[in-house]
Amino acid sequence: MRVAIAMMKNASDIFPGPFGHAPLFAIYDRVDGEWRQVELRDNPYKAVESGSKPGLMKKLLPDCDLRVGAQFGHSGPGQGHNHGPGQRGSVRHWQVPGKISLEEALVLLEQDV
Repeated sequence: MRVAIAMMKNASDIFPGPFGHAPLFAIYDRVDGEWRQVELRDNPYKAVESGSKPGLMKKLLPDCDLRVGAQFGHSGPGQGHNHGPGQRGSVRHWQVPGKISLEEALVLLEQDV
């Protein structure tokens, strides 16, 4: 399984806003029961404000099975695409609390996978 995690510029904290506006994505693979970072991928579409954002994210992250972020869409945290611990709505999106580190997100993901 390959995941894309929405990251702040510091590459150690989860981006607290909408997934598509994250400056970076940490790409992780699940190998031998562990998460291994494959790359940090720049988001050239972070400033795009249009309905084309979902298509652009598909284009940018075609190799990722799951997208992990604090918010999906612009309806605010906890609304719209709210999929997280204990809430299995979509296999493509997984929502985590916005003010956590990458390591904390990986622990939560480990508990839910």
